[in-house]
Amino acid sequence: VVTLLDYGAGNVRSIRNAIRFLGCNVKEVQAPEDILNAKRLIFPGVGAFAAAMDVLNRKGLAEALCNYIEQDRPFLGICLGLQLLFESSDENGPVKGLGLIPGSVGRFDSSTGCRVPHIGWNAINVVRDSEILEDIGGRHVYFVHSYRAILSSDNEEWVSSTCGYGCDFVASVTKGNVHAVQFHPEKSGEAGLSVLRRFLYPSSETTKTGAIPGTASKLAKRVIACLDVRANDRGDLVVTKGDQYDVREHSNENEVRNLGKPVDLARRYYEDGADEVSFLNITGFRDFPLGDLPMLQVLRYVSENVFVPLAVGGGIREFTDATGRYYSSLEVASEYFRSGADKISIGSDAVYAAEEYLKTRV
Repeated sequence: VVTLLDYGAGNVRSIRNAIRFLGCNVKEVQAPEDILNAKRLIFPGVGAFAAAMDVLNRKGLAEALCNYIEQDRPFLGICLGLQLLFESSDENGPVKGLGLIPGSVGRFDSSTGCRVPHIGWNAINVVRDSEILEDIGGRHVYFVHSYRAILSSDNEEWVSSTCGYGCDFVASVTKGNVHAVQFHPEKSGEAGLSVLRRFLYPSSETTKTGAIPGTASKLAKRVIACLDVRANDRGDLVVTKGDQYDVREHSNENEVRNLGKPVDLARRYYEDGADEVSFLNITGFRDFPLGDLPMLQVLRYVSENVFVPLAVGGGIREFTDATGRYYSSLEVASEYFRSGADKISIGSDAVYAAEEYLKTRV
C-alpha cells in the first residue's frame, strides 16, 4: 500500500493509475496521522506554491510531513512536491516553504529566449547516485512548470540530477530514503515508470544497473499521435478521418469512417512509442460537453494504461444547458482535466475573440 498526499489542488488521477498499474494499492491522506503511519509516501504537488503551503498548514499536514521526512522514511515528491521542500519560493511571494532543503524557488527567466512555462521532454544530467534514477540517464522525461529550484552550494549535497532550460536547475534531489523529482514520472513513459517502480520496489527487489550519466539538452523532438474522435450512427465513439468534416464512407451505407476504438488506438500508439496522445472531439461543438460522458470516460480509461501527456480539444467553450445553468469554459476544461487530460486544446475562434477584444475592448 502506498500513501498518496493529495491536498485537493489539482488532478492526480495519472499518478494514482501509475501506482496501481505497477501493482500497488493507494491509500489517501485524510489526516496528519495518515502521513505519520505511512510505509511509503508520495506527494504529487499540483498548483501554486503559496496555495499548497496554505492548505498544508491549515490542515496540519505540514508538521506531519516534515516529521515523516526528517525520520528518513520512504518519500517521493513530484513537481511542486519537490519545490515545497525548499525554504522559500518567489511565486506570489516570497512564500515560506517546508525548509527541509536549503535554497529557494524562482521563476524561469524568459529574457533568455526560453518560453515559460517549460513544457516538454528534456534529458536530465545525473550528478550523483540515486536509486530511483538507475534507468534514467540519457533518456528524456516530461516537465511542465514555470518555477524551478535554484542550484546553490548550500543544496548540492541534496541534488542528484540537473536539467538545462535557459539555465541549469534542480531536476531531482535524493538523501537517504527521501527523493523528489521536478519532472512527472507518471507522464514520462517507460523511463518515468522505472522511477516509480524503483521507489515502490527498493533495491532488494530490482536489478541494480548503475546510473548512466545523461547530458541535459534542449527540448526533444516529439511524436504526437492525433486522433479525431466522433460518435457514429449507433452512438459509439470511434476514431475517424476525413476531408474537413466529411468523415463518411462513400458507399451505400454512408457510415462514419471507423479506424478503431479511441482507447485501444491510444494504447497502441503509446506502446509503439508516441510521446503524447491528442484527442480532437469533432462532435463536441454540437452538444453540451459536460453531457458528453463517453468522451470523459475515454480519458478515464486511457489514463489507466497510457503514461504520456494526454491532450483533448473540441467543445471547450462556455455553455448554458437546457435547465438554464451556465457553465464557463474554465468549468468545462476543468472537467476534462479531472478525467485525465493534461492539456486542453482550444480552437482558432478563441484566438480571434481575444484579438477582437484587444482591438475594440468589447
